Amino acid sequence: MNPIITGLLLAGAVSLFVITMSGRVGVLLAMKKENRLDHIPYRVAQLVRFGLGQKRMVDPEEFTPGLFHIFIYAAFMVLAVRTVMLFVMGFSSTALDVLTDLSHPAWDAAPPLLGLYKVYLLVKDIVAALALAGVAYFVWTRWKVKPDRMSQSWEAYLILGFIAGLMITEFMFGGSHMVAAHAAAQQVPMGATQVPAAPAAMVWWEPITSLTGLAMMPLGATAAHVLGVAGFFIHLTIILAFLNFLPLGKHFHIITGLPNVFFQRTHSTGKLSTPNLEKEEFGAATVKDLTWKNGLDLYSCTECGRCQTHCPTYITGKPLTHKGVNQDLKHWIWEHERWVEEGYNPHGAKEPLPEIVGSALKAETVWACTSCGWCEQACPVFIENVPRLIDMRRYQVQVKAEFPPEIQRVFEGMERQGNPWGLGQDRRDEWAEDLALPTWGDGGEYEYLFFVGCAGSYDDKQKKVSRALVKIMREAGVSFATLSKQEMCNGDSARRMGNEYLYQTLAKTNVESWNAMGVKAVITQCPHCFNTIKNEYPEFGGEYRVINHTQLINELLKDKRIKLSSVMNAGTKLTYHDPCYLGRHNGVYDAPREVLNAIPGLEVVEMQRSKREGFCCGAGGGRMWMEEHIGTRINHNRMNEAALTLKHAEDPNTPFPDAADKKKPGMVGDYKEPGGKGIVAVACPFCSTMLNDAKNDTAREQIQIKDITELVADSMEVSNKGGTVSPSPVVNAKPE
Repeated sequence: MNPIITGLLLAGAVSLFVITMSGRVGVLLAMKKENRLDHIPYRVAQLVRFGLGQKRMVDPEEFTPGLFHIFIYAAFMVLAVRTVMLFVMGFSSTALDVLTDLSHPAWDAAPPLLGLYKVYLLVKDIVAALALAGVAYFVWTRWKVKPDRMSQSWEAYLILGFIAGLMITEFMFGGSHMVAAHAAAQQVPMGATQVPAAPAAMVWWEPITSLTGLAMMPLGATAAHVLGVAGFFIHLTIILAFLNFLPLGKHFHIITGLPNVFFQRTHSTGKLSTPNLEKEEFGAATVKDLTWKNGLDLYSCTECGRCQTHCPTYITGKPLTHKGVNQDLKHWIWEHERWVEEGYNPHGAKEPLPEIVGSALKAETVWACTSCGWCEQACPVFIENVPRLIDMRRYQVQVKAEFPPEIQRVFEGMERQGNPWGLGQDRRDEWAEDLALPTWGDGGEYEYLFFVGCAGSYDDKQKKVSRALVKIMREAGVSFATLSKQEMCNGDSARRMGNEYLYQTLAKTNVESWNAMGVKAVITQCPHCFNTIKNEYPEFGGEYRVINHTQLINELLKDKRIKLSSVMNAGTKLTYHDPCYLGRHNGVYDAPREVLNAIPGLEVVEMQRSKREGFCCGAGGGRMWMEEHIGTRINHNRMNEAALTLKHAEDPNTPFPDAADKKKPGMVGDYKEPGGKGIVAVACPFCSTMLNDAKNDTAREQIQIKDITELVADSMEVSNKGGTVSPSPVVNAKPE
């Protein structure tokens, strides 16, 4: 085409891109170091599955937009090769002739290569056409549908225009060469007999380009050539403009998304990092205290809003959306790049880098998170939102001593009495004073340590669950013992409220004690205990087989070690609330449901937001101990949904919001009527407390909140042999 114009375009655009990217990369290099080059085979597999394969894009709740996004993504991947070809054509007339004329003699020497090239052109045409369909879908979605999760912006329309322009100019360029080839074929040599002009024909390897060429045919060869040349340079200009626009907005993820998927964490989302307190790693004060992966997360946020659809803080009007946090931090960093790189303001007084809380984010934003994990479950590029906020809390608690005042007594209770209520340590085993439970270390041999937990020991409602679980285990002959008065809090709430020092003190004390006693397996009835002991205690040498009570009961049922024969009222409607730290963070969805379905007479119905889309009760992330002062209460939203679910089970004519309606997420939580009668089954003491409070607050006396353990114990046939112990079952404690 024109090497000079092509060269000038390329040199200018690449120079601008390098200048912009030097600042973006400089920020990452200035941030805290972190090793993300471990477990390479796993990372490669995840990159193939979720990066190149785009698996999360077609999650059920967003299947249609995800599919159209994949169309556009596929076009970008395929046309990347074509773009390289176009630049080569811009510099070389020979390459232009060979790559646009498949009858060129150069192809005669390599028939297989010609066949491969034709297949590529076919794929290129198909994906480009699908990309145009994707553009049309997203323009319609933004213009007419306007789903709640999508922010309206001129940038989105500009990018969609860029994408459409790339596809259209590609078809124009190819079509113009078909017109030229047809015109050349119609020329009759001097002296030859005149024959009728042959009609233009489509070729199978470029069907859409052929249609474009047929449409351009009436313009004539000269006009078609002009359009083709224009299409060629417009295409290159769009590519280079697009390249320079990417680091300036949300479409930066086109560059950073795949690396971000590769560098994702390799462990459960329920596991937080363990800072070295001896090296004074007290959390994130400034953006330089965030890791380079945190920075890459910010660059990779597509602002798609999937993190909002089931986010309890967003749905109930709290000052936190993870999309918003990512935008605020990203734009603050971009506006202060040199400041971040140098550690102090390079202009004027050279003041030090300001703290995140107070400059980029508000304190109430940092403290609003329930750590439910939905944002990370939904994110297509695996942005790690929760650990970043917890790191900010760590600094606020351990250095600034600035935190919600109501959690001061919680910290004091854990420090002085080993439980967040601050109740006497000598009262820890009162719940079992008439049960004659064995104590670990009393000389007996036991397979499981039953870690009762603070709620199971002190909370009146949860004490009943503890006793019910003992009843079940004794009936099944499970070999277990408790720590009695020696048990202490596992520290989950302290860690997630930012008091890392208190958490580590409790964790190290527990691990040292348990290891000295020879503990190998632990049964928990609280998902927060389960998650902490299973995922976080190994950091301190606590390697145990950890089993949640729903998993244990499910295995006992499968092994026929307990038998269920009756339920309080046959036909009772029941719906199950998934605890975030059991389900989303640890993948335990099936065991609780299998247990409930095994109870005779119960009719189990699912809430609209269930399993991986389950909605938080509002207690996680230490929010159990904090007041909700802003927006509506999260537990009320969930109770409203449960009431509507039970009512709809009674009367299917009861209006039920469409789960596919994305204009206003969480509408099932807006239900204000009394609702149906029945049971809300739980498997977490925090969920039990929050939903019981919500039940009372919303005057829904016809609904019962019951732990799965209580339901099983009430339905179980009792033939206890006086507490004899037989070998315990092998419990599968892996995610389901």
